[in-house]
Amino acid sequence: MTEDLLEGMYRLFGWRIASHVPHWDWEQLRTRVTRWEDWLPEWTRWTEERWVGLGDEALAAGRRATAGRAYAQAGIFYHWATFLTVNEPGWVAALERMDEIWRLAAPLVDPPLERIDVPFEGTFLPGHLRKPEGVERPPLAVLVPGADSTKEELYDFSEHILRRGIATFAFDGPGHGLVSTRLKLRPDYEVPIRAVCDALLSRDDLDGGRLAVAGISYGGIFACRAAATDDRVKAVVSVSSWYTPAGRYETQAPISKAGLKQYMGDDPAAVQDALTVADVAGKITVPLLQVYGGSDPSSPPSHAERVAAEVNGPNELVVFPDGVHVCNNLAFRSRSLVADWLAERL
Repeated sequence: MTEDLLEGMYRLFGWRIASHVPHWDWEQLRTRVTRWEDWLPEWTRWTEERWVGLGDEALAAGRRATAGRAYAQAGIFYHWATFLTVNEPGWVAALERMDEIWRLAAPLVDPPLERIDVPFEGTFLPGHLRKPEGVERPPLAVLVPGADSTKEELYDFSEHILRRGIATFAFDGPGHGLVSTRLKLRPDYEVPIRAVCDALLSRDDLDGGRLAVAGISYGGIFACRAAATDDRVKAVVSVSSWYTPAGRYETQAPISKAGLKQYMGDDPAAVQDALTVADVAGKITVPLLQVYGGSDPSSPPSHAERVAAEVNGPNELVVFPDGVHVCNNLAFRSRSLVADWLAERL
């Protein structure tokens, strides 16, 4: 019997979602969402009533720090409301509302968030730039989402990195969020990453000589490709990625396949088959950190070992034996490790 979409969501992604939202909220929402059709409206309702409502009340009372935290949490909840609900009514409207919420959060979070729209192929790639307080011309880490994630999912990663004195720019590229309605995910993802770096390094408030690119899941492939093809990149991080995910599509759950058709286009299997570091791994000469979960069947450490065998620069592979995909069940350990490693290299 084919697994339904809600069963697939809870089985495959419960650990991932629960690492980004308060446990009590997650458990309450699970009691409310008993059919797939309930997911988007119930998550939206909960987000507006509890988190946006808290932000509005706090802002009206002049409590800017509380308001910023609440709006940021609401933005993250909207990411999960829209996560893989690509065929449900209101999906685009919910993504647009998420964008509005982040604009409310931007001046209130600490450090503030600057929205930047990077021009790219007749449209734009939206991103969030944050700079650590008290650091003049900080180094920069460009953060790249996976195939079904968005910049919002990298908010906590950003928090860890900022505390080490490094600026962060998490962005939505082709295939991510609202951008997926205009551009689909592409194998040569180093092209949009280069456009992002061009835009950011033209500024005089960032140290262009200390640039890193870090990606999660498929974003790890893209980060490696960027490091191999852009000599401005001085360090690269890949978390739970692949040497190539070729052949995965036919084995994936229905919920993943539905999402990938939105993010990758009409033939996601062909796009997946074309994603690889085989043609660029040997060109990576800068320090590389790979972080993998030993309990992650979808992205096994053997892929990291293949990459490590071919790169021509310093490389380090850390495998957490009990880690799941992107080590989200060990979020503090894995994200702190990445942040510390970046601080030591930049």
